[in-house]
Amino acid sequence: MRETTNGYHQIPSPGAGTNGLAWRGTSLWSVEGVGPIHEIDPETGEALLTLTPPYPGGAGLEWAGEHLWYNSIWQQTFYKLTIPDLEVVTTFSSPAEGPHGLAWDGEHLWSVDMNTGRFIKQCPETGEILAELQTPGGRAHGLAWDGEALWNADTNDHVLYRIHPESGEVIDSVSCPTEPHGLTWDGTALWYGEDKAQTIYRLNISERNS
Repeated sequence: MRETTNGYHQIPSPGAGTNGLAWRGTSLWSVEGVGPIHEIDPETGEALLTLTPPYPGGAGLEWAGEHLWYNSIWQQTFYKLTIPDLEVVTTFSSPAEGPHGLAWDGEHLWSVDMNTGRFIKQCPETGEILAELQTPGGRAHGLAWDGEALWNADTNDHVLYRIHPESGEVIDSVSCPTEPHGLTWDGTALWYGEDKAQTIYRLNISERNS
């Protein structure tokens, strides 16, 4: 892992880049826009496992318990998958045409729709829409849950916004030195992917606020 002069840590992303990120245990997971999913060593960026789902166009990725949620913007469908077999446990249509980041709050699945600028909270079993909030930026992409609130990466603003999950209010924000795409939370820090630069960055929020 390398540290940049601005305090961010960075690792190379495998494959063509990263469009969605997720965290599980001690490893980082990334999905390329064309589809392949990678389990990544967060220290080195080495791909520990690479899987190719039969549903290309990956835009969002998130772990929920023992299963991986994956959405395809090409298929406009959400999939709950087993790993490593990629068996579909649950599937339902995207609630809008531009599905991107995914987040799991311990009970519900959240997504962000880039086309309509909405955060969408859904029942993970049926896909029923439970709540909708307006996104604060111009091009909402990655999404993460830090245990209390949502984080959203906006590729136009180059900002990570912390969002109140009930009101949609922006309660914190962090400027990024590059264009953020995928986003996840590891329990202490945020990770975001810069797709074009094929680089993944880690930002320790507690150190930033100390």
